Amino acid sequence: MDTTPHRSDAVLHTLGFSEGEAEVYRLLLRAGEASVGDISRGCAFSRARIYGILDNLVARGAAHQVSVHPRTYAPENPRRLAEMRLREVEAACAAAEETLIPLYETQERSYTESVTVRDMGVFQQVEEMCLRATESIDAIAAFLPSAIPDSLCRAFASASHAGVRVRLLFPLGEAPLDLARLPGKYEIRRAATPAAGMFIIDQAELLIGGLEKPESTAHLLGLWLHHEELARLSGQIFETLFEAGEPL
Repeated sequence: MDTTPHRSDAVLHTLGFSEGEAEVYRLLLRAGEASVGDISRGCAFSRARIYGILDNLVARGAAHQVSVHPRTYAPENPRRLAEMRLREVEAACAAAEETLIPLYETQERSYTESVTVRDMGVFQQVEEMCLRATESIDAIAAFLPSAIPDSLCRAFASASHAGVRVRLLFPLGEAPLDLARLPGKYEIRRAATPAAGMFIIDQAELLIGGLEKPESTAHLLGLWLHHEELARLSGQIFETLFEAGEPL
């Protein structure tokens, strides 16, 4: 019986195979063509279960029957299966954009809703905020553009192209700003600011964040709030710092 762990199983699970389907399909790939008896000698499944798994593989287009006596099966090309899965995911993404995301975006939010996020979750939260922005994004960035994830740069660019007013305040320093990573229309300044960040969306949502341990390379920690009064207060702080900043 083959009990060696196989990294290929993780790929097959991603393609939607159950554990049993992955094991039988992998045995077919190794054999090229196999009968139920051949498969039973390579795994611990009963013949009845193998028949059921093979029926599932044939139904999903992952295998086909070669002969009837004895019942022999061969696998389909895994590249074809991956391409089929990709088309299914793309169709699901398109359907989600059309039907599910509008429901999410119109969801009523609690006035005092808050979320604590860490590390890359801080950037992911800002990306989601940018997607919801309709009027303005005001950001005090603790990092230079070269250190901002590509996905967040794209989120800023998408908001800018959609007509959202985006103002970015970067820390002072000798290092130049690599603005090539921020395509779009922005108002950008530099100022002496603490080693922390603040993002305000439409004067309604607020995220503040920084290093969990200042002056170290420890984890990022952020707090997101949907609180209009706090967002407006933070907006006044941003206006003061932005007006005092050096225009580019």
